[in-house]
Amino acid sequence: MPLDVSAMRAQIDRYAEVYQRARCHREDRLEQLCAPLRADFAQADMLLETCGQARQLHWTGALFDAGEPINQQFPFGQEPERYALIATDGSQILPDRHKPFVFAYVQAGCAGLVYGETRHPLVEQLRRIKLSHLIEEGELFDERSGELKPPTEVINRRDLMEIELMAQACRMAREAGLQPVLVADGSLVPFALLTSRNLAHDAEQLLKPFKAALSVMRECGAWVCGYIDRPNSNSVARACALAGLSPDAVTERTLRGRETAGIFDRHLLERELAPARRTALFDPGWEVNASRYLGEHAMHACYVNFGEPGRPVIARIEAPQWCAGPAEIGALCAVLHRQSRLGNGYPLILKAAHEEAVVSKEDQHEIEQAIEQALLASGILARASFKQEAKDRA
Repeated sequence: MPLDVSAMRAQIDRYAEVYQRARCHREDRLEQLCAPLRADFAQADMLLETCGQARQLHWTGALFDAGEPINQQFPFGQEPERYALIATDGSQILPDRHKPFVFAYVQAGCAGLVYGETRHPLVEQLRRIKLSHLIEEGELFDERSGELKPPTEVINRRDLMEIELMAQACRMAREAGLQPVLVADGSLVPFALLTSRNLAHDAEQLLKPFKAALSVMRECGAWVCGYIDRPNSNSVARACALAGLSPDAVTERTLRGRETAGIFDRHLLERELAPARRTALFDPGWEVNASRYLGEHAMHACYVNFGEPGRPVIARIEAPQWCAGPAEIGALCAVLHRQSRLGNGYPLILKAAHEEAVVSKEDQHEIEQAIEQALLASGILARASFKQEAKDRA
């Protein structure tokens, strides 16, 4: 039955009313939070000390301790004359217990461009490399509960596959005598490591291979970053909220009184960050950034404005500290600025990587048919659940 939107009119009007009130409140709060980002802010050193003290109480916010004050903006650097620009992306088929058989599938694809040379063979070589893995039924169920494991188990494999493919492509670029410039769609760090409540448990499964891939990139002299479009972090906003608070006055109570609910960093930076400029580098405050986890591969971050006056395009860039010096970050910003213009606000190279990696509905259907035929050849007739059959008939 088609949805009757008119029956939802009261709910929609209520939504718009609440949204408008929240927006007005946000605008008032933004004016206060933007002050530490302005050149005339005179307490940058004290704010850094206050944020450092807050970290001792497990406060999570940006720490501008990389030698660049919170209230400075920096121009983009110079794009190299000759380099290989490489992006990877991943896709997956998640398990469905209503299907005739349960499986999952992950794959990662790659796209590359070579600047400074025409028709370099590396471009086509990169298009041809893919990593994929069919995950069997036995790996998808929890032995104790008998239930399917959460989808994050599959997504973790995809995240690792992406970074391992990036390391492989990086080697290929270096062997071709090119400077590797590597870009991931989203954070470089697998999401599970950013949200884990037990990093010691996850270290062997996720952290060890992730660090191994980063070590390959470092040995190749790569410049590597993750690109986050329309970022929803509030780490800089949380730092700005501590302005005016003395380090000696930091307590759990005073920190609770300076929360920034509903305000993201991009709300501040759309106002304050000039076009073709980046913010100062900062430590994003993740637990995984600690020396006992990422160590030499700890990440630094900054925000960039790839837009024009009156039309900001705010993105977040995250890079390992070994390629997060001003020169490397400046070059990465220049490269991604070009790609953002080519892609109408979103880097063209990331669009190309997505097209190489995506698993279409047709791909999924072909995989399912191939599995079904293989099972039939083994004398097994697989049947969907009654619920799935009802959906298929509809």
